[in-house]
Amino acid sequence: MKTAALLTVSSLMGASAFVAPAPKFSRTRGVARMSFEGEAGVTAPLGYWDPLGFSADGDVEKFNRYRAIEIKHGRVAMLAMLHTLVTGLGVKLPGLVAAGDGIPASMPAGINAITSGAWAAQGWAQVLLFCSALEVLAPQKEDKIPGDVQPDTSAFAKFEDKTEEEALAYQNKEINNGRLAMVAWTGATVGALLTNGEDPITTLLAKIGN
Repeated sequence: MKTAALLTVSSLMGASAFVAPAPKFSRTRGVARMSFEGEAGVTAPLGYWDPLGFSADGDVEKFNRYRAIEIKHGRVAMLAMLHTLVTGLGVKLPGLVAAGDGIPASMPAGINAITSGAWAAQGWAQVLLFCSALEVLAPQKEDKIPGDVQPDTSAFAKFEDKTEEEALAYQNKEINNGRLAMVAWTGATVGALLTNGEDPITTLLAKIGN
């Protein structure tokens, strides 16, 4: 449970660093429509990229929901990829997988911990508790733009003190890093499944060595 608590606190602290600035449009109870070519995340080389047309109708509420989901998955993916790299180097965080038992030295790293059956039911309970804590403690409120899930307190940094250009730059960095992390974690997981649990660093070094 210590690990779940540590990850929960880390995620909330990280989220405060990624708060978006005030929106360029106003929300209404009706369906607002607009073009999204100037929104955060529209960067080179792809620019505004929506090949399946999810935002083609200009529905602001739907766009905000998709963007909030993208940012949330990106944040989790960044933590997951960091975990993949750290555990691949042999570093393991202290904590309990099962009540009364520490994480055994033989516990495989990464996705192999699950596919091997070593991950106990209590471990799954910690994962679900962590995800539930994020939803309860850091919900996406309708009166805030996507990604702004920090508490309404002066204890957290605000983007209101930054210029629009600076705030947009921070947003672009987070969104793009999240996208990269989602692709990287997917690649690392598929690679581990194809190499019997080999971590990406070992796979990369082996390829370079050849």
